[in-house]
Amino acid sequence: MPDIGSLDKRISFIVFKDVENDFGLDEQEQQVKLTCWARIEALRGKEYYEAQKIRTENTYKITTRYRKGLNQTMLIRYQGRLFEIQNIIDPYMNHSILEFMCVEKQRGQGVST
Repeated sequence: MPDIGSLDKRISFIVFKDVENDFGLDEQEQQVKLTCWARIEALRGKEYYEAQKIRTENTYKITTRYRKGLNQTMLIRYQGRLFEIQNIIDPYMNHSILEFMCVEKQRGQGVST
C-alpha cells in the first residue's frame, strides 16, 4: 500500500455532460466530477507507426484512495494534461486504493483542455 505522503498531485476526474446550446442543439461539456490527491508514475513510452508517422504513447499509473463511482468513461486532468483511463485496478481487493492505467491524450485527439 502506498505511503499517504506519496499522493502529492492534485487531479480532477472529468465527465462529459450533454448541455443545450443557444440554438437548441446538444453539445458535450466537460464537468469535474471529483478532485482528489494522487500519485502519478510514468510506466513506459511506446512508439508505433500510424499513417506513416511515428507516434509516441506515454502510459501512466495514477494511484488514488479508493472511491466508488469512478469508471473508464472519465478522463483525468492534471495541470492541463488529459489522461484517458484504460484500466482500473483495486490491487489489494480491500477497497483501500485504486490504480488507473492511463494513456496521455495528445492535442488533436478530439478532446480540448
